Amino acid sequence: MIDVNESDIVIARRTSRGRTVLFTSTDVLPDWPIRWWGVIADTGGDGFGLLVRLHTSAAPEGWTARQLLAVAQARMAAENQRRPSAASVAAIAHLDLASTRCRHSARRLARDDPVAFELGGEPSPYPWTVARCGEFHLPLCPDAAGLEEGITPEQLLIILDQLLHDATRAFPQARDVWACRRHIATALAAEVRRASSKD
Repeated sequence: MIDVNESDIVIARRTSRGRTVLFTSTDVLPDWPIRWWGVIADTGGDGFGLLVRLHTSAAPEGWTARQLLAVAQARMAAENQRRPSAASVAAIAHLDLASTRCRHSARRLARDDPVAFELGGEPSPYPWTVARCGEFHLPLCPDAAGLEEGITPEQLLIILDQLLHDATRAFPQARDVWACRRHIATALAAEVRRASSKD
């Protein structure tokens, strides 16, 4: 697991299968509206660290909300192709609605770099297991049950949910952010249902 000072962990969340997602304040500037910048996701065999920001102006670097949302949408679409279910359809519908609200709220901001998808080195029923954006990459769990090594879709949605939750506290007047967060929370609940069903 990545070594992190316990005093830097501001939020710790767990997936329905017990994997942790730690949100850390390391290198956060005092005037930043969100109290964390780094995330460490338990990948099953180790931890994977990533930087996360609401949009391109919110921090010097890292995955934006729109980029993470694009990854979640692509993974849920791949899951629904692999095995259609009411839960994956619900997750996709709410991710699409969240994406619309997220784009609307960020329309005056600089454009995000596009996200690319590629095969990883492990067998998988999905057409891709790695998301890449510039110098950053996300290794997603290659199996549908989320048992092998990699970031699970539930963890990805937890990161988005926490980011938008904290953004609503920092910007309480931003109605699009509130709406986006509600759709992400619903998509997260749908993904928990899907992942807990027998494959």
